[in-house]
Amino acid sequence: MKTKMIMIGAAAFLALASLTAEKVYTLKFSEANLNLHYKNLSIIRDIVSKSNLPHQEVLFISASIDSLQKDMSTQVRAQLEPPAKK
Repeated sequence: MKTKMIMIGAAAFLALASLTAEKVYTLKFSEANLNLHYKNLSIIRDIVSKSNLPHQEVLFISASIDSLQKDMSTQVRAQLEPPAKK
């Protein structure tokens, strides 16, 4: 009976832990495709900044593009640089 309760408790813990776990996705692009997407995001940011959209919307779109490009750069840099030695 005690073993059954432990198993039920462990299953409940795993179910709750899986609901809060962060999912990580890995996307793979060739260097050429990644550079193209990065360049296209910059072009979109420039077009939006010259548009008639309200200032707050332009700021939001620009910040979103900047954030995405920063994450892209960070991920590429992490894959290219060797791990730090301890």
